[in-house]
Amino acid sequence: MIGTLENEAVLYVEVIFWSGKRKNPPSLISGKYSPHFVVKGKSEYLGVCFLDGTECFFNKIALGNIQPLYPDTIDYSSLADNTEFLIYKEEKLVGKGKILGRTIPHKVKQRKK
Repeated sequence: MIGTLENEAVLYVEVIFWSGKRKNPPSLISGKYSPHFVVKGKSEYLGVCFLDGTECFFNKIALGNIQPLYPDTIDYSSLADNTEFLIYKEEKLVGKGKILGRTIPHKVKQRKK
């Protein structure tokens, strides 16, 4: 619900960014990537920010921790465990993902190159 601690929860997610939609995969590591999630079957854009994550490669699963950008004005309760969503950046569909859980920030292990 809007304005609750539940609505401010950190969400642990898996995401896939598709090739051909962006020049480069986003950096989840920087903590500055802020796309919109749209729950499959719905139309509401939910602004989120990646707090951290693994290195991204196109068409490969990456893991990350996200937090809602507007918990005081938008209801994020549709982002429940196992919910699938689409990822939009500047109204362009760039990938998809799934909520793995609500958590205090989950320690994300970096992949070895």
